[in-house]
Amino acid sequence: MTDYTEVDRNAAVRLHRKGWGYLKISQVIGCAPSTARKWILKAGVDTHSRIDHAKDTRAKAIEFYVAHPEISMKKVAVKHGVYPATLSKWLCAEGVARRPHRPRMVSKEGILSDLKLGYSKKDIAQRNNCSESWVYRIQRGDW
Repeated sequence: MTDYTEVDRNAAVRLHRKGWGYLKISQVIGCAPSTARKWILKAGVDTHSRIDHAKDTRAKAIEFYVAHPEISMKKVAVKHGVYPATLSKWLCAEGVARRPHRPRMVSKEGILSDLKLGYSKKDIAQRNNCSESWVYRIQRGDW
């Protein structure tokens, strides 16, 4: 367990007053977002004071997401200091269509061939850049 100093707690409060979110604060200080939130609430800071900043962050994040289709939603969210689920809700509320997941470049035949050759599911998953559960699904015929 990491011992945090009063300086860390004060920094969290100061950054929150500047409009930073719990996620971004936690990344800078090196604590969990829930820890940053606890410190801020304990300091008696009005957590609703971020509303105007949140609108600005929301607009910037949505604009960035639309302008950069090559960047994943998760990376856009982290760049703007919010959770991916938050960005997803914002996009939905604004009527912005989420991009489809990137297609998997996994060859069903290649995986079945590797299974016949005796490779382990773990090795096959690593070679094909997919999860072991994906290899199980192909083996079972679910895909």
